[in-house]
Amino acid sequence: MMTELAEHFQIDFNPAAAKKAVVFCDQLRITVLTAGILRLEYDPKKEFDDRATQLVWKRELRVPEFSLKKDEQQLILETEKLKLEYLRDGRELSQDNLKIKVKANNEQWFYGKEDEENLKGTNRTLDGVDGAVELEEGLLSKSGWTLIDDTESLVFNDTGWLEARGKADNYQDLYFLAYGENYQEILKDFSKITGEIPLLPRWALGNWWSRYWEYSDQELKDLMLEFEEKEIPLSVCIVDMDWHQVENKYTSGWTGYSWNRDFFPEPKEFVQWLHNKGLKTALNLHPADGVHPHEDQYQQMAEFMQLDPETEEGIKFDLSDLDFINGYFKFLHNPLEDEEGIDFWWLDWQQGTESGLDGVDPLWGLNHLHFYDLARNNDRRNFIFSRWGGLGSHRYPIGFSGDTVVSWDSLKFQPYFTATASNVLYGWWSHDIGGHCMGTEDRELYTRWLQFGVFSPIMRLHSTKDPYLDRRPWGHGAEVFEIAKEYMQLRHQLIPYLYTHSYKAKETAISLIRPMYYQEKSEPAYSLPDQYYFGSELIAAPFLEPASELTNLSRQTVWLPEGEWFDYFSGEYYQGKNWYNIYGDLSDFPLFAKAGAIIPLAGETDFGDTSNPEILIVDVFPGTDNKFELYEDNGAAAESELKTAKTIFKMSWQQEQLNFKILPVEGSAEIIPAERRLQLKFRSLINPEVKIKAADKKIDSESRYNQKTGQLILEFDYDPAKSYQLKIKNEQGLMKKKDLKVEKIKKMLKNFKVETAVKTELAESIEKAAAENEGPEFLNRFEAVLSPTQLSTLLELIYDCGSARIRTADTDRLVIFNGQLENMNYNFSKAVLTSGHHRASMENKSAEIKNYKLLDLKELDADKWKLTVNYTDFIKKEYRK
Repeated sequence: MMTELAEHFQIDFNPAAAKKAVVFCDQLRITVLTAGILRLEYDPKKEFDDRATQLVWKRELRVPEFSLKKDEQQLILETEKLKLEYLRDGRELSQDNLKIKVKANNEQWFYGKEDEENLKGTNRTLDGVDGAVELEEGLLSKSGWTLIDDTESLVFNDTGWLEARGKADNYQDLYFLAYGENYQEILKDFSKITGEIPLLPRWALGNWWSRYWEYSDQELKDLMLEFEEKEIPLSVCIVDMDWHQVENKYTSGWTGYSWNRDFFPEPKEFVQWLHNKGLKTALNLHPADGVHPHEDQYQQMAEFMQLDPETEEGIKFDLSDLDFINGYFKFLHNPLEDEEGIDFWWLDWQQGTESGLDGVDPLWGLNHLHFYDLARNNDRRNFIFSRWGGLGSHRYPIGFSGDTVVSWDSLKFQPYFTATASNVLYGWWSHDIGGHCMGTEDRELYTRWLQFGVFSPIMRLHSTKDPYLDRRPWGHGAEVFEIAKEYMQLRHQLIPYLYTHSYKAKETAISLIRPMYYQEKSEPAYSLPDQYYFGSELIAAPFLEPASELTNLSRQTVWLPEGEWFDYFSGEYYQGKNWYNIYGDLSDFPLFAKAGAIIPLAGETDFGDTSNPEILIVDVFPGTDNKFELYEDNGAAAESELKTAKTIFKMSWQQEQLNFKILPVEGSAEIIPAERRLQLKFRSLINPEVKIKAADKKIDSESRYNQKTGQLILEFDYDPAKSYQLKIKNEQGLMKKKDLKVEKIKKMLKNFKVETAVKTELAESIEKAAAENEGPEFLNRFEAVLSPTQLSTLLELIYDCGSARIRTADTDRLVIFNGQLENMNYNFSKAVLTSGHHRASMENKSAEIKNYKLLDLKELDADKWKLTVNYTDFIKKEYRK
């Protein structure tokens, strides 16, 4: 019998803190881990524990400066970020004897205090969810502090696996995080004690194909060839559970480890074919039923477990048994990886929380073990594909969010769900793009989900086994196909940007997708579930509701932070610190680049190619100074073999001149393609004059400028050993602040359901009103032929005003903003119908809108309410309960 797990499961945790970081006081041990994180350990027996827990692995950190005052009555400990006071009253921890002040916001915490302002984290799964679910608590709170209770975690022992702590019933192991509004710093500190976010393999950031379907190997090959022929790139092809034998007399068929030879007669040849196409592959795994005699590996596994194979006794799935764990990998998984080329596993655990080891959720156990087993030979990176296993799961990317219902409500929840998961460092969620099951299949819904998928952490098309659920981009008509093709090609172009942010996540603990309040703590930033930062340079705000039947346009309400912003696709200029209603047809996606944005993209590549690109495109937007560090490597798994290259792009900005520098590559320049061609796309410029040098010498380059779009393209052969300097000037002013309102509205009028003659007259009137800065009264004469929806759409587009109801599982708000519209106001009435009495209370109030108004509808004490937004005397919008 085995006495420990295999060597690759033995982790060097560094769990014991430096002695200088530890303070003892009666039954309390305080460990100063960082200036903002304290470990508070209480044990009446004073038997404190230095072992690594399931959550906290590293306590041996650089000791921060702190002061300590201790006498017979009390202890006072103070760091740069907090001040702890402990009254030595000989009692258990209570609100009377343990208090901590958060210096950043003067918030006073006491033991037992509830946090009512937590900004939430994520959830185990979205299986069967149609819309929203309540999320678990996260690491961040508007209160500026968070308390983590790690008391119930098991600890790692000398076998490399887990055991109970064996502590007294009133033992406590707490971690107090103090940060005020410095959210990004505390996430980094949390990663210091729990582990960093691992660097993903580059191929994981391309497009994935997946479907629960009884494919044969030839059918999957034909499908992959069809993607290639239609010029839709992929990087991963998942094979769902029908890869293995399903029909048998021992189990339900969900668990399996033996190829179904009817579908896959030559598995090794099939996997090699995928690899030759540049695709990685994974097999779906449901291990709950253990191992039974119909499996090819049963005899080996039974003998290893010291069972007689002749008895045909099933081998139970049991994470308390070290022999089972070692055999589970040695016989069931490793041969499929080493001999047949399987790249990783889709851990589709849905069978509860019993693992055989008390206190260990099997989902957590499988995630941990599979993550470390996959890289045992140092020939591939640690990687899994599984559900969220609780706090600390950021160490085991990536996540599978589960089997969502096909609905607009499900799509609408996913941007908020994804961005908020960054609050627990779980930034690499993969959703079933298009929805998994049930619901109503819809070409518009499919397209909007696919667009969100392109701007989500992992882009994976998937659905259940139903012939009427089609996730192929060409399965919903010619228009959808062309749109899907363009966006899926863009996803692969984005890989240099995405991979750089995987590296940044590892270094900083800040995920690719993060909530708006990471950068700015204004009231709007906390009220935007539908939009998020897509890396450091972009903001995405997907369309999440069906288009209006009267305008055929989708609508999204966005708020852009302070500064200047550009529509990424059109270059349209937006002034920050403002709300906007964005409208678009099926091909549009609201994506905004900040002033100074630098966005590296791949040029044209082959079907399954996600390698460092030969053609590197860099989108550059004007407006402010900025720096972007592009990260590339050789893809090695072993740290000793990893070669990295960092290319730094720097821009300094003045109104008349843009200076752009590319510094010599730091690190291993040899990993960059020898024939790299650099294409710099400077956006939104006016008649630029250009000078370009390499190492202070003029170079040959191609230059193209489009007067209408304001785009300047500079293209040249790139030498990573050289530095490049570009000066772009226009003494009359360089930045083009494109106002596309009239052009955009005239295009959108084509979608309106209204008489053609009306469209012509309307377009002319809008053009005149814009030229002469007219107020909205000119729309009055169209009231008879336009619907209220059409009128309010035009008004919002022309004057950047609007209103919207913004809801999540936790919040319900209404925003009203007047933009350039004068004299905009609202009327609000509410009624409280008192139970048991023949009386009711009614109230009414009116107010003008100055800039914007955010109303918290959850705080309204009313049984019924109605809010009327008065854009003008004749254009209104109503909301009610």
